[in-house]
Amino acid sequence: MSYCVKCGVELDDSAKKCPLCDTSVYMPNADVSAKDAPAPFSQKKVIPKDAKKEFAASVITVLLAIPMIVCGIVNLFYRKDGFWSAYVITSVLLFWIIVILPFYLRKIRPYLMWFIDTAAVLAYVYIFFPLRNENDDYYLTVALPIIAAVSVCVLLFIIWARGKERHWSAILIHIALDIALISAVTGIISFYYSVSWGMIASVIVFLSVLSLMGFGIYCNRSKKVRAWLEKKFFI
Repeated sequence: MSYCVKCGVELDDSAKKCPLCDTSVYMPNADVSAKDAPAPFSQKKVIPKDAKKEFAASVITVLLAIPMIVCGIVNLFYRKDGFWSAYVITSVLLFWIIVILPFYLRKIRPYLMWFIDTAAVLAYVYIFFPLRNENDDYYLTVALPIIAAVSVCVLLFIIWARGKERHWSAILIHIALDIALISAVTGIISFYYSVSWGMIASVIVFLSVLSLMGFGIYCNRSKKVRAWLEKKFFI
């Protein structure tokens, strides 16, 4: 067990620099094997080869199918409030497409999943308008622009993230910026159609993500803060 000579932080045997103050570590009595030992917390995420993703996904699929079947059967005998089971069925299907479907793919293809998820959300939202007795104009003028803004932000994030390995603080800034843009688009549309609750929600979200973005920028510029957060929360 060793400690930093400057700030006193406990160091592991493979440390080259202090994670808090960046002071170089010198341990003359350490053996060669300890100096060449890999870092205790590897940055590489490895999924075991024997992990059965398809089996787990199939079990979850069966569990999700149960409420869909039950609600559909009950709705056949109880139609006083219309086809209310469509809300449950479409919501479960959307969750399955976004969360469970990737487990069946041998290799994750971000652009393919982005296209499938966007199409699923568009279809999901469109199904709700006949159930709520809304016309297509509301879908085209309100829902479609918001979904398009979300889809474009997600696509830009995928392109940006796949370029090279990104630090968590940079990812936080990018996600906060995307949410701010989406909330701004939602606020403009809500203002145009005089939807008061939409404007209020957009302002609250916009101001919240601005503060989150500021925290991310501060962490991105300060090595000491990043090192402290990584040491305390393993991020």
